Amino acid sequence: MEHIKDYIKKRAKNKKIGIFGTGTNAEIAVDFLNELKISEYVFFDNDAAKIGKTLYNKNILSPAEITWDYFILVSTIYYRDIEKQLNKLGMEDLENFIWVLDLKFYDSWIRWKDAPKVPDISLLDIDDIEQGLKEFVQVEEIQWFDEEKFREFEDKLGFQDIYDRKSNRRYRRKIMEYYCVDKILDFEKWNDQDIYLDVGAAGSPYAKYLRENKKIMAFALDLEEGNYSKLPYYIREDATKMHFKDNEVAAISLQSSFEMFLGNSDMDFVMEASRVLKANGKVVICPLYMHQKFLSTVSPNYYNTGLADLGALECIRLDCRGNVPLGRFYSIKALNERIIKTAKKCGLIPKVYSLPQEKVEKDGFVYLKFLLSLEKPGIVDK
Repeated sequence: MEHIKDYIKKRAKNKKIGIFGTGTNAEIAVDFLNELKISEYVFFDNDAAKIGKTLYNKNILSPAEITWDYFILVSTIYYRDIEKQLNKLGMEDLENFIWVLDLKFYDSWIRWKDAPKVPDISLLDIDDIEQGLKEFVQVEEIQWFDEEKFREFEDKLGFQDIYDRKSNRRYRRKIMEYYCVDKILDFEKWNDQDIYLDVGAAGSPYAKYLRENKKIMAFALDLEEGNYSKLPYYIREDATKMHFKDNEVAAISLQSSFEMFLGNSDMDFVMEASRVLKANGKVVICPLYMHQKFLSTVSPNYYNTGLADLGALECIRLDCRGNVPLGRFYSIKALNERIIKTAKKCGLIPKVYSLPQEKVEKDGFVYLKFLLSLEKPGIVDK
């Protein structure tokens, strides 16, 4: 981690150093500074009972004493809260502070500082993409998004604390994903034998909610374990090689997960879905991320590691820190070649749903505008 070490050494030449947080993780920051042979620093803490005391023979100060003369090493697991606190002072991540529990992320950020960043996208760009999609696939403009019914759905769902409604800037968009899936799959018409799969969902409470509130036989599948993995219907399984039988599953949805399927697993999943779906069964991909260019967006620590798609522009994103090995944004051509053609070969009928522009919450290049449905046609009597 020579890049971040050199960076902090340079900062220490013209800045005072502070460690924000005096809990057990403060030792990590102290050891890091000792390794850099930086011995002059102070602590900051929000706990009034600690202010005025010492730790490692260094003073503990009030955050009210933080000025731009300081470079801060945040040493608490509550990094997001401290980040907001420092942002209010006009301070920015990396420029004025770092999270010392995530040094590899910063080391890669500095190493690849000149690499391409994810190009922003405007609502006009999204309109152009929608028009282009119509040449390859049916596009249906959503007329059923009702704000009053959405709020009722949000209240029944009860995910306000789970997804942190107060401070998560993408909270509404996340609930919109579930609302759209619910509307398209129309769970009210399901029976208790219909199987639903939530893919890439180890950390999502949605399958649990459907089981407990709608009596649907819901399963969550993921390659990794998550918050609900102790429940028997949260299964650690590759969605391109599912254990479900042919023609057994009524519907599958993927909320903010399909874009992270590595390599050709996006196409492999479409083929596997066609196997397990019943007649009239559907896959819903929400959001369907589109861009003018075919993009492989990655966290800095995954840049240039060989995970980018062949023919895609590999570019760095910072919105998810070091957690994105791949976030795929299809161009119209890439979507057609990889997904639409694959779906049609498997006998699935693709349809893109488009939310009205006034409902689109765009956060830089991240947005919910398009959804992709892949439907397995029913059996026609001869």
